[in-house]
Amino acid sequence: MSENLSTNGKEEDEVTAGNTEGLNKIPKEVSESDGRKDSLQSIENLEMAEKSSATRSLEKKDELITGLNTKGLKGIPHEVLEADASKDILQTFEILKMTEGLSTSMSPEKEDVENTADLNDGMMELPQEVFETDAKRGTLQSVENFEIAEVFSTSELPEKKSDEFPAVLNAEGLMEIPQKVSERDVEKDMLHSLENLDVSQKLSTSMLQETRDDEITTDLNAEELNQIPQELVEGDAKSNQLQSVVNPEIGEKISTHILPQVKHEEFMVNLHAKGLREIPQVVFEIQTLKYLYLNNNEIKTLHKNLGNLTNLEILFIERNGLIALPPEISLLHKLRVLNISHNQLSCLPKELSTLVNIKQLFVSHNNIEEFPAALESLETLELLDLSVNNLKTLPENMVSMKNLRVLNLDSNQILIFPKVLCYLPNLIKLSISGNLIQSLPKDIKELRSLQALSMNHNKLIFLPVQLFQLTQLQKLRLDDNKLKVLSDKVENLQELRVLSLANNLFKNITENLCNCTMLERLILCGNQVTQLPNRMHRLKHLRELDLSRNQMDKLDEQISRIKDLSIIEASGNALTCIPVEIKNCIQITKVDLSYNKLSQFPVGLCALVGLKILNLSGNYISEIITEISFIENLEHLELSRNKLSSFSAHLCRLTKLIYLDLSENEINSIPKMVSNMKYLQVLLLYHNKLVSFPRELCDLKSLQTLDLSENQIQYIPSDICNLQVIKDLNLSSSQLVSFPSEICHLSSLEKLKLCQINGLKLTKLPEELSKLTCLRELDISHNALKEIPEGIGELKHLVSLTANNNYINQLPKSVTSLSDLQQLNLSGNQLICLPSGLHHLQSLKDINFDENPLIRPPQEVCKGKQLYTIVRYLESADERDGKILQKILKIIAGNVSFENFEFFCQKLQFNNAEIKSFENNRSLVLEEKILQALERWKSENQALTPAEMIDQLIRVLTMTGMHYLTNKVKALKLYTQSVKF
Repeated sequence: MSENLSTNGKEEDEVTAGNTEGLNKIPKEVSESDGRKDSLQSIENLEMAEKSSATRSLEKKDELITGLNTKGLKGIPHEVLEADASKDILQTFEILKMTEGLSTSMSPEKEDVENTADLNDGMMELPQEVFETDAKRGTLQSVENFEIAEVFSTSELPEKKSDEFPAVLNAEGLMEIPQKVSERDVEKDMLHSLENLDVSQKLSTSMLQETRDDEITTDLNAEELNQIPQELVEGDAKSNQLQSVVNPEIGEKISTHILPQVKHEEFMVNLHAKGLREIPQVVFEIQTLKYLYLNNNEIKTLHKNLGNLTNLEILFIERNGLIALPPEISLLHKLRVLNISHNQLSCLPKELSTLVNIKQLFVSHNNIEEFPAALESLETLELLDLSVNNLKTLPENMVSMKNLRVLNLDSNQILIFPKVLCYLPNLIKLSISGNLIQSLPKDIKELRSLQALSMNHNKLIFLPVQLFQLTQLQKLRLDDNKLKVLSDKVENLQELRVLSLANNLFKNITENLCNCTMLERLILCGNQVTQLPNRMHRLKHLRELDLSRNQMDKLDEQISRIKDLSIIEASGNALTCIPVEIKNCIQITKVDLSYNKLSQFPVGLCALVGLKILNLSGNYISEIITEISFIENLEHLELSRNKLSSFSAHLCRLTKLIYLDLSENEINSIPKMVSNMKYLQVLLLYHNKLVSFPRELCDLKSLQTLDLSENQIQYIPSDICNLQVIKDLNLSSSQLVSFPSEICHLSSLEKLKLCQINGLKLTKLPEELSKLTCLRELDISHNALKEIPEGIGELKHLVSLTANNNYINQLPKSVTSLSDLQQLNLSGNQLICLPSGLHHLQSLKDINFDENPLIRPPQEVCKGKQLYTIVRYLESADERDGKILQKILKIIAGNVSFENFEFFCQKLQFNNAEIKSFENNRSLVLEEKILQALERWKSENQALTPAEMIDQLIRVLTMTGMHYLTNKVKALKLYTQSVKF
C-alpha cells in the first residue's frame, strides 16, 4: 500500500510538471513528503485515504472526459461543479490535516490534467452571452438606466434596476463597455450584476495566473455561490478534494446541519444563507483561503481573527446586520474585492486605507452620511459603489483616487454635483441618479474618458454645453428630470449609442441629433413631442425607438428608411394611421401602438414577416384583415379594448401564436378553426359577450391560461377535461348556477378563480375539489358559501386561499394541514372561532380575518394580522378550556345519581358491556366510576377541542333531563367566557 502511494505521488509530479501553463502549482508543503512521515495515525486512516483517493481519481476522470469540451468550452458544466462540490467531503478537520501530506496521491490521472490544460485555450475570454442576459422589466428609479449593472453589486435595489454595462475585462485587467449588450436591457435593470450569472460560465482558467487575479471578482455570483469557481475546479481540486471543515470546538456556535456545508478547496468557503450570527472559528484556520462568501446571514460583528486570513482576496458579507468593520481588516493586504452592501454601517474604519490591493468596493444600502476618509487613500480602487446611502457631499481629497473607473452614487441626498468628480481622469462610468441635483458644472468637460453617464431622477432644468464636449460618451441617461431643450451641440457626441430622455418636458427634438449617426437606442417616452426631426432617416444604426406617451398624431414615413429598426414603441399618442411604408423595415420584431386612435388594422404591418410581438390594444379596430395571416412568425398579439364583434377566423391562421389577448371586446362566439392554433398557451377573453363556455376552446391542447371572466357563461361542458395542461382558469363574474364539477377533472390546474363579485353567487363547493391536487391559488370570494369542504386539506400545494365576503361560519379542521399556505383571506364572513391548529401553518404570512364576529380569538387580537399573536391566543385559550373541562367533569361526576348513571353512560355512546364494567368495578365509589367513564369518553373524542367537548356534554346533560346540572355547567361556561385573559 505504501508503494502504491509512492508511485501515485511520482506520477502526479510528472503530470503537474507538464501542465504548468494552465494550472497553479501544487503548494510546496503539499507536494513534500511530510504527509508520509507521521500524519496518518492508524492503518485504518491510511486505508481510508487510499480508497478515497482511488475512487475520486476515477470519478474525476470520467467527469472531465464526458462533461468538458476541451477545445472551446466557455464554462464547466453545472453537473461537474455539483459533483466536485458534494462528492468528496472528508469527515473532520483532523482528517483534512492528515491527508494534506497525501495530496499528491489524490490527484486525477494524467488524462484529467491534460483535459484541464486544454481548457486554458478555450476560456481566455468571458462568454459574450453572459453580457446579453435579458434582465427584463426594471422599474425606473435612481439605479435604473446605468450600465455598471454587472459590475456594481450583487444587491438589487428595491424598485431600482438597470442592466447595462456588464463589465468586460480585457487582457490588461481593465473594464470595457461591451459593444453587443442588449440595449433594451440596458435601460431597465441596474445593480443586478452579480446575482443571476452562472459562476461556471465566468471564471476562466487563465485567472489562476496572478496577472489575471484582479479580474475575477466582476464575474462572481454572490447570490448563487453554491457552485465552485472554475479556477478551483481546474487547479486546486486536483490536489485536495472537497473537505468538510468540522471542528468539535465550534459545536456551540454553528449547528450540525451547517457543518457539512463549510466546504473549501484550499481557496474558497461558501456560507451563503446559513443563518449564521458569527463566522465559525474553524474558517480562520484555513490559511490558504482566498474567497469567503457570507452573504444573507445574521452577522452583526466580525471577529478579530478575520485578520488571520492574510491570503484572502475576495470577501462578500452582503445582506447581514453589520454595524462596524474590525480594525483587523487592515491585515488583509491581498484583498481585492470587498462587498459589504445591505448592512447597517454608518462609517468605515480608517484601517481600510491600508488595503493597497483593493480594486472593487461595494458599500451600497448602508447608513453612511459622510464620504469615508479611508477611501481617499485607496489609489488602486477602480470600482466604488456607495449607492443608497445618505451622502450629501464629497470631499475634495477624493481627487487622489486617480484609478477610479466606475462610480455609483445613486439614491443619496446630493444637492450639488460634486466638482471633484470632474477631476477623476480615468472615470468611464458614472451613475448619480436618484439625487437632488439641479445643474451640472462647466467642469464636466474634464471627464474626457467618460463613456456612460446616468443622472435619472434628479431635478435638472438645463444641460450645459460643456456636457457635449465629452466626445467619448456612449450612453447618456437623463430620465425623470425637468429638461425642456436638447442643445444643438449634441451632434458632437459622435460615439453616442444610447440616449434616454424619458419623462421630461421636451416638445421638440433638435435636428442636430440626427448627426449622431451611431445612435442605436432613442428613448423619448413621457414627453410632449409632436413630431420627429426631419432627418431621422440618417440614424442608420437605430434599432429601438420609444415615442410612448407623447402628443404625436402621425408617424412620419421617413421612419421606413431606417433599415436596422427592430423595436417601435408609440403607445399613448393620438395616431390615426400608420404609413404603409413601414413594411420596408424588415428587421422589426416588436411594435407597440396601443392606446392610439387607429380605426383600421395597419396593413403595412402585415408585410413584417419577422414581427413577433404586436400590441394594438386600446384602439377602435372593428375588423381583422385577411393579410394578417402573412405575419407568419407572430407569437404575441394584443387586441384588447377594441371594437371587435367576433373572433376572426383570420386570427386562426397565426399558427405560431403563443399569447392572444382579445379581452374587453364584443365577441360572442369562437370559430372552429381555433384548433389550428396548436401552440397557443395564453388566451384572454374576459369582458366579452360569451353566454356559454366555447367547446371549440377544448381543442387547444397547449392552452395553459384561459380567462373567461366577466362574461355570461352559464355552464361548463364536459369536454373541458381535454385541456390537459391548463394551469390558470378564471371564470369569475359568470352566471354559473352552481360550482361546475367538471373543473375538478383538470388535474394540472394550479390557479382557479371564481370570484363572483358581479355574477351569480355560489352556495356550495363540491367535495371533488380535493382532486385538484396541483392547485396553488384558489379564489372563491364574493359568493354565498356557508362552509368550506373538509377535502380542502387534500390541496397540499395550496399557497393562497381567498374566500372573503361569504357566509362561512366555521373553518374545517383540515385547513390546518395546508403546510404551504402563505396567504389566507377570510374577511367579511361569519366566523366565530378559529381552529386551534393554525400553528401548523408555518408558511402563513398574510392573513385577514377582519369583519367577522369572532369570539375566539376576539377581533382585537386579529386586527394586527399577526399569526404569532393569534396562535398564542388560541394556545392559551385551549389551555384554559382544558382546565375548565376538567372542572366540569368533576362537577358532573359529583352530581350524577346512581339512578341516572346507566342512562347517562348510554348518552355518552357507551355500549352495555362497557357500562357493566364501570358498574361492577367495586374498587371505585360512584363518583369515581362516573369520572372514569367521562375520562374514557374524553380520550375517544380527541378530535374535538375542549370547548367543543363542553358543548357536547351540555347536550348530553340536557338529553338525560338533569336540568339543574345542565344549568350549572352552562353558568360556568358563560362566566369563563366573560373573563378576558
